[in-house]
Amino acid sequence: MLDIFGISTAQFETFLLVFMRVTTMLFVFPIFSAMQIPTQLRLGLGVVMSFMLFRLVPAVPAAANLYDLLAAVVSQLVLGMIVGIVASLVFTGISFAGELIDLQIGFAVANILSPQTQTEVTIIGEFELAIATLVFLATNSHYLLLQGIAGSFSLVPLPYITLDPSVMGNIMLFFGQALTIVFKIAAPVAVSLFISNVALAFMARVAPQMNVFVVGLPMQITVGLLLLAISMPLIATVGTEVFNNLPFQMDTVMRGLRPH
Repeated sequence: MLDIFGISTAQFETFLLVFMRVTTMLFVFPIFSAMQIPTQLRLGLGVVMSFMLFRLVPAVPAAANLYDLLAAVVSQLVLGMIVGIVASLVFTGISFAGELIDLQIGFAVANILSPQTQTEVTIIGEFELAIATLVFLATNSHYLLLQGIAGSFSLVPLPYITLDPSVMGNIMLFFGQALTIVFKIAAPVAVSLFISNVALAFMARVAPQMNVFVVGLPMQITVGLLLLAISMPLIATVGTEVFNNLPFQMDTVMRGLRPH
């Protein structure tokens, strides 16, 4: 059957493995994994990129049996998932920072459906995620992800991967860096709102007849939104710095997946 199309079994299996790795990354990578992008478009982009990379990747020997081929396919799926999760950590951190601000202001009770993840998120969390997405596209960082897909075949040749113990350590390290992003973005607003809450507590002690809830909620919203507007450039500053660091993170993780 393969001879009819002029390709050998080894070439077909090589293309299959390339397609599985590329498509898995596209379904997990930030921006490309957004629900607004139709599944058919992502699959089509995966096919096009696979055809472009297929001739550049050395053909692997044909698998001895179905189990070897299945193991190779699972290896590509695992690699794509791990690298995609690492690339998405920064967006998770930015969204979580917005949720912390929502919690301080009092917007946490009003959740909305995120069009990107199809999950319920807070208002400011979704707003900051949208701003981060625009910064990501404006700095052409999505090209870094596509370059990472192409470069992965040099770092981790087909067909198998090795899960080095350092991979989990690196993922935890990058997760810690994502938490640092949370504090950098949320700290100005969260600390200011904490101080305003302490001030309200003192006012309640000094003037017990004052209705703290009536006065406090509008004040929290006003202070929170004002400081959020002032601190908004932090997303561009912090986001650009972290987005530029994405290739290093992806490179580090993939080096831990190379077969020994």
